Amino acid sequence: MFLFDVASRQMKWLADRQSVTAQNIANADTPGYRSKDIEPFSSVLDGTAMSLTATAPGHMAMDAAGPEGFERQAGDSWGSAHSRNNVSVEQELMVASSSVRMMSFDASLTRSFQRMLLASVKV
Repeated sequence: MFLFDVASRQMKWLADRQSVTAQNIANADTPGYRSKDIEPFSSVLDGTAMSLTATAPGHMAMDAAGPEGFERQAGDSWGSAHSRNNVSVEQELMVASSSVRMMSFDASLTRSFQRMLLASVKV
């Protein structure tokens, strides 16, 4: 899998997440509305076959199991409002801000790799 493909997939995922976040904020006062979120990007990557390729005998081997010592923790609910929904505008704004930061990071990283790739093919 190419780096640009991964970056493109994450940008699409972030755009979808922004859309769901905007929908949650728009329905913050709707009685009985339940906030939504999309599956984590790590789940999207788990469904994609990626492997490192050793192109020289001096390359280090990578364990297929991946990194150890990390575990996912469940998030706390921010409670429910008087309208019996569970949308917290503050929490949704934090999610939106996080998505914007990740989009900016992805764009700058992609731009850097593109410049590096162009510099390597210049004569």
